[in-house]
Amino acid sequence: MNEVKFNQYFKFYLFILFFFACFFLYQKYNNLAEWTISEWLINYQGGFTRRGLIGEIVFQFSKIFSTTPRETILIFQIISYLVYFILLYKFIKNIKKNLLLIFAIFSPLFILYPIAEVEVLARKEIFLFISFLIVINIFEKPKLQNKHFLYFSIILSILTLIWEGIIFYLTYFVILLILRNNFILNKSFLIKLIFCLIPVFIILLFIVLFRLTENEVKIMCESINECYGAMTYLDNNLKSNISEVTSRFKFTYLLRYIFIFFIGFLPLLILIKNSTLNIKTKIITENALPLFILMFLPNIIFYFIAQDWGRWINISYSLSLLTYLHLYKNNFVKLSNKVINF
Repeated sequence: MNEVKFNQYFKFYLFILFFFACFFLYQKYNNLAEWTISEWLINYQGGFTRRGLIGEIVFQFSKIFSTTPRETILIFQIISYLVYFILLYKFIKNIKKNLLLIFAIFSPLFILYPIAEVEVLARKEIFLFISFLIVINIFEKPKLQNKHFLYFSIILSILTLIWEGIIFYLTYFVILLILRNNFILNKSFLIKLIFCLIPVFIILLFIVLFRLTENEVKIMCESINECYGAMTYLDNNLKSNISEVTSRFKFTYLLRYIFIFFIGFLPLLILIKNSTLNIKTKIITENALPLFILMFLPNIIFYFIAQDWGRWINISYSLSLLTYLHLYKNNFVKLSNKVINF
């Protein structure tokens, strides 16, 4: 397909998805029991807690501009999707495409998924996607400098304060950094990488150690006059989350999601399987598939501790595709001619 024509179609596709996103977000705004809204309402008024950064910004913004928290959340959600789609378009438009790549981009597990599965729309992984695209943009610079490592650390730290689930997708960010260094794991690079990740793990430690008491949750709820959904789950421990998954598990669910995974991932898997790594340093394998398996493996943990399996597949696919597109765009992988000419 002609690149100009594809970009026109893709821009129109994103415009339609954005229109429906705004429509469904407005419906969520009017739903007084909407889980997504409750997740965005979590704030620091009762003390430090996981996922509280965005809610605190919402709370302060509402006070300054005399809006309700729900109105502020609606504005923030629409802006976040607009930023995501703009970054996505700018990233994808200059990539040389073949038929399989187009199928991978239009997979139902990618941009379309949150619109088709409205419950997922504007969950906090939207900040994960935006952050990943920003990091990709940073790593497309000709030469990495110390300031780029600093940006990397700040972005990951802010992201952890927004949604601690980032820990299971950290491999995608780290592998990007390692690839940019041509898999040269010298002392200087490892020290920089460790210093980048220390703030993230300190935040995660605080999240584990500091849980709101019943009275502190009450204070938080009173600050925004709402208390339901995700706000009432803040004191849930890992054991209770796992038991919730196991108690609802059915073998038919597993078969269904394996089928969804296979169909949705198929074009991308074919691309990865037929790609070789194009880096200066010799590593164990030249095929790109083991690298993507390595990035994906930590994601599996999420399926044992939280039941939103559709979300986890959507996140894994989105990050895997964006990673592949970044590698392909910057010649870190070579695609076989039989696939290019497919």
